Amino acid sequence: MTTADGLLGRLAGLDRGRLATVLAHRPDVLGEPWPRRLDVVAARLGTAASLNEALLGLPTPHAQVVRALQLCHALGTGPASTDDVARLLGTDPAVAESFVDELADRALVWREPGGVTLPELLHRTNFRADGLGEPAAHLLGELGTTRLAQLSRAVGLPDDVRRTELLSGLVEFFRDADGLRELAGTAPEPVQKLLRDMADGVPEINAVTPLPGTPEAWAFERGFLFGTYYGSAAMPVEVSLALRGPDHPLPFTPVEPETPVVHIGAESAEAASSAAALRLLDRVSAVLELAAAEPFPLLKDGTIGSRLIKKVAKEVRATPEEIELAIDLAVQTGLLLAEEPNPPRRGQKAPPPTLEPDPDVVRPGPALLHRLLLTTWWEPAPPVEGPGHGAQVRRLVVRLLARLAPGTGITDVDALTRLAEWHAPMVAAEDFAGHVQAALAEGELLGAVAHGAVTKAGRALLDPGKLVAVTEELVAHARTTALFGTDLTAIVPGSPDARLAAQLDRAADRETQGTATSWRFSPSTVRRAFDQGATAAELLGELGAIAGGELPQPLVYLVNDVARRHGEAQVFDVASVVTGEPAVLAEIAAHRKLVKLGLRSVAPTVLTSTVDALRTLEALREAGYAPTHHAADGSIVLPAREQGEPKVAIRDPEAADRKPDPLDHADRLLAAPPSGPSLLRGQLARAMSDRYAGRLTPKQQQLCWQLEAGIPVDVVYRADGAEPARLVIAYPELDDDVLDVWSLHDRAYRRLELARIDLA
Repeated sequence: MTTADGLLGRLAGLDRGRLATVLAHRPDVLGEPWPRRLDVVAARLGTAASLNEALLGLPTPHAQVVRALQLCHALGTGPASTDDVARLLGTDPAVAESFVDELADRALVWREPGGVTLPELLHRTNFRADGLGEPAAHLLGELGTTRLAQLSRAVGLPDDVRRTELLSGLVEFFRDADGLRELAGTAPEPVQKLLRDMADGVPEINAVTPLPGTPEAWAFERGFLFGTYYGSAAMPVEVSLALRGPDHPLPFTPVEPETPVVHIGAESAEAASSAAALRLLDRVSAVLELAAAEPFPLLKDGTIGSRLIKKVAKEVRATPEEIELAIDLAVQTGLLLAEEPNPPRRGQKAPPPTLEPDPDVVRPGPALLHRLLLTTWWEPAPPVEGPGHGAQVRRLVVRLLARLAPGTGITDVDALTRLAEWHAPMVAAEDFAGHVQAALAEGELLGAVAHGAVTKAGRALLDPGKLVAVTEELVAHARTTALFGTDLTAIVPGSPDARLAAQLDRAADRETQGTATSWRFSPSTVRRAFDQGATAAELLGELGAIAGGELPQPLVYLVNDVARRHGEAQVFDVASVVTGEPAVLAEIAAHRKLVKLGLRSVAPTVLTSTVDALRTLEALREAGYAPTHHAADGSIVLPAREQGEPKVAIRDPEAADRKPDPLDHADRLLAAPPSGPSLLRGQLARAMSDRYAGRLTPKQQQLCWQLEAGIPVDVVYRADGAEPARLVIAYPELDDDVLDVWSLHDRAYRRLELARIDLA
């Protein structure tokens, strides 16, 4: 299988079920635009990107069988037999057959009358990574004819023949394992030890040279070692395998490692899942509120600094890990946007870019927000740099845990890591164990995993049709009311919903969090609500609504007392001025902690400060006062920025957004011709020229060329009895007087009559 044409013939011979199996194992080939025919499927299956993605998803035994097939192909001249594969792996031929069949279902190998073939891109000539070297044929091909003759003479082969005969004779010599072992037994003892050590997994070493008279020269003269361009000594694959002997096959582990499981209980896992999900929703809501009040500054590399994360975590009484995940997912979902600042004036330093909520997006409800966070974590946007192994490992971890019964999990992270590595040995992550730990930690925060067991939310990621019902049920467990005590506390038994948590956070500080969450009211926390524009009546009304009854008298007295004091001093933006009652201002002016403000009395009711209004406000509040912030015209300045009315509503994916069904595509592909004509350069322009009576403008010609090059183009299509429709089309094929194109808006193929297409 060296070309897409060869693969096309094999695909055309498959029935509906087997073709659907191939498409299910290689879903990347069904990416938009859908493949029209099997020739497109064959071309996509043979690309390096598609083959690499398929290899990354192979479990260990399948990867080991692929390696054995690669080795057979490198050592032989034709397709490999499953008997050869079984012999290399030291297993039964029937076992090798079963794994070859599964690789064929992935279109990574294909059976032919003479054996099993590999795609050309999977052929290898170097096996150093597997503890072997290069095939002898490859090493011999780099030698001159004189050296080949010397080598033939040294191993007892004719040396007075043509180069091709020298090569073929030496290749056959190296394929005789028994002969190689017999010849190696005549080597000097130091050379035998060197060869055994190299055969055990070190196919290339330094500091060994073929100097005449040295013991190592024996190995170079007979081809057991070859000198390389870099001055090292390399052992051919055939020599390594021969010296290992038939009792030392290649590694083959067809059975996955045993992993101890623990029984948590389904109810316990779901309770923890609900609490974690509601807690994260609370964190995301808090992050959005804080970013709306004061945008988060970004570092030079475009990331959030650890100091800011710790600061936000302290403000909302969360862990830095919760805040980091909340910010990351809010950015990926588009709820937070990076905003570039306006260019600075001359001589001023440019402010950093910031993260702030998208004013055009309507804040989704709790259940929809949780679905959005889950699906974004499950399938994040591809990273700008790097392979993105983190997302691949987290999907693998959830799938492995989902095989267990509900309420059963794996808490031994090392054992889970070994299991995951067995299922994805070709994921060359630098810190595989770290990815597994991150997947578990983030899954716990999202409610997809609880105590090492996959929850209903995690299982719904594998079955998206259940995701809506699961998240709606999960959020329904949230508490919407609180218990208010006479000791100025509010307790929510269970998990509060985002709205309840936001209302309590506005006027109280969180104290404890777990199976129950408690808040404590104080003069400073109530003042915080007034600083944000609340009035005593509004605040008492909001708290009364979530109390489900009358509020305790101590809380009502506290709110009214703070409301009475709020505004006892006013800070103006006139760099700056403090006004208030003479007695209060006299006390402020004499306060030791406020000396740094440089306060000066200019009237009985007016103080001036050498510090700006914001820092004056902060200092007065730290000293125990409750000032309000006023603009120069006397109006109160509120911290929240004015936002326009949001216009964009986030929705759940529709049927067209879901992953394609391999069976449906198999039916469509088998019903279509296996191949079709390709669009030649200039063919579309000539056809459209007939449509416009030979008068294409330069711009219309350019649009035709763009379509032929695969670049989307805007056109207007005038169908019978319908208003002219503007379409964005790409990937055209010409069928007489009809243009078959992919419509980006409809996400489907459309057949457009040339006579009805207007080029923009």
